[in-house]
Amino acid sequence: MKWPTVPITTIAELALDRVTTFDGERPYIDTGSLGLDGSIEDVGSMVTFKTRPSRADLVVRSNDILFARMKGTAKVLLAAPHNSGWIFSTGFAVLRPKPSLVEPRYLYHYVRSSAFQQQKDCLATGAIQLAINNNAIPKVEIPVPAISEQQKIAAVLDQAESLLKKRVIANDKATRIIYALFYKMFGDPVTNPMGWLKRPINKIAIVTTGSTPSRKIEEYYGDYIEWIKSDNINTPSHFLTTATEYLSKKGERIGRTVESGATLITCIAGSPGCIGNAAMTDRRVAFNQQINALTPRDGVNSIFLYCHCLVSKRLIQAASTGGMKGLVSKGRLSAVEFILPPSKLQDHFGRLSEPLIKAAQTRIEHKAILDRLFTILSKQAFSGDLTTKWRVAHMRELLAEMEAQAKALDCPSTQSNSPEVGSKRHAGHDMFNKAALAAYITDRCHAPDRPMGRVKLAKLFYLVQQKAEIELTETFTKRAAGPLDDEIHKFLSLAQKSKWLVLCRGEGDLKPVRPGANVSKAIEQAQKLLGPSKAKVDEMLDQMKGWGYRALERWATVLDASFELTAAGQPATVEGVKDIIQRHPDWVPKLSRDEFSDTNIEAALKGLRGFGFKTNQD
Repeated sequence: MKWPTVPITTIAELALDRVTTFDGERPYIDTGSLGLDGSIEDVGSMVTFKTRPSRADLVVRSNDILFARMKGTAKVLLAAPHNSGWIFSTGFAVLRPKPSLVEPRYLYHYVRSSAFQQQKDCLATGAIQLAINNNAIPKVEIPVPAISEQQKIAAVLDQAESLLKKRVIANDKATRIIYALFYKMFGDPVTNPMGWLKRPINKIAIVTTGSTPSRKIEEYYGDYIEWIKSDNINTPSHFLTTATEYLSKKGERIGRTVESGATLITCIAGSPGCIGNAAMTDRRVAFNQQINALTPRDGVNSIFLYCHCLVSKRLIQAASTGGMKGLVSKGRLSAVEFILPPSKLQDHFGRLSEPLIKAAQTRIEHKAILDRLFTILSKQAFSGDLTTKWRVAHMRELLAEMEAQAKALDCPSTQSNSPEVGSKRHAGHDMFNKAALAAYITDRCHAPDRPMGRVKLAKLFYLVQQKAEIELTETFTKRAAGPLDDEIHKFLSLAQKSKWLVLCRGEGDLKPVRPGANVSKAIEQAQKLLGPSKAKVDEMLDQMKGWGYRALERWATVLDASFELTAAGQPATVEGVKDIIQRHPDWVPKLSRDEFSDTNIEAALKGLRGFGFKTNQD
């Protein structure tokens, strides 16, 4: 049974109700007041009709769905009855469900889903800030099952969303404990009620500013050591998140690095609110010039120093240079005064705080798992997989309901012979798309002075599909050089016949491939195939194009092994990856190579997570 897919404005009106004259004050909600979980975190302000900002010009009704227009902003609100008298920013678009065609909570969950957000982002336009406009919203499509099935889907997603919100509330409460402990033991470091000795930061810690190796020298970038940016600090985690970009050994030598136990602070940021954000290092890393590192001097406890930075964020922000609220220079940071209690008391605080920090990290990881599971559940819901058994049990009633729905939507009857959801793909079309994708990768990564070989292309072909979450290749076979599409010779031959690629004569072990005369046609097709994932795929390819095929083989192998571990409900650890490799005869020899040492496997796992690949860590 195939659900009809229609423009979203077929089942919901694009509401444009404007503010009319009113007396007194009303709450005003802008996009910044709304959380990613659909809750209003803060009533921005109370406004009168005359004092309201020009953007404060939308009113809503109960069950309206509001979503932020900005690209990359997945904020969605299902309006409650008490929101009817409130004023909302025109930064929101408002959908008003048609009750006979759509269940409001089904529409709410769909608008929150990646399926909707990806369409929205693709349609976003603008010279300064990309956002979807009213003319583009009708181009967004939505699958429309029968109302009874919509209600079933909404009920399941409601339950899952409730669990996520409970986790967020619990995490927020737990986060306050470490602040409370610091204040209990040392008091407010700003007012210093306990009269502790105060010293400039540079007397308590060694202050180091990060750097950026020249982008003109590709050899500085690779997969040897993480290169931390402020995005890896500006998170709920007490520790640095995994970097998306790495330096080579050469890059490390001219970059700035710190060891485990340092505190990294964001000192340059587009948003002043990010200034002073801090995270601890639990490994050796390099970092860029937007960041200053504090390495504790003798007698200073590393956890005490980090937590002091947390509770003193406003002190660091107050040190902003001149009129620039988004910049704290090394000199000004060094001069900020911190309290310095006795070392024994610092160490006692460190011992009490360490388990709290570890527990917080575990909670964050559990929250990430719940988020991933909810994303999977959402994809199943809107593809029809979630309610398959329920649909079979209610088939007769559903057919009658969908027949009436089809007439209301002016869609083909449910009795038509349209293909089933999840039906097998057309093999020839897949081969065409594979050829286009291979040509796209080659065009992106080819350089005349550094020709790309077919082995390297095969590894990138695997990684791109996983990054974009597309399934052109139904099964990648575990070959000696890593996961491989066994049809690679067929689709490369097709690409050559189409003049998308040129398969050059072999040069020793290298079998070069370069873009063909008609590669632009392949690029156009591949861009359609990649859709909203194109930007993140391009970013990955731009970083990996200078890598050797051995490094790519390691990453592809480790990623494939981690998928197998996740499917078995096991964590993706070094030992787990090695166990998977040992299970496959063609892969066993890898473990005797330096590329697959414990250190390099661990680096690959961290790197994959930094690139956003989903590997189960628990």
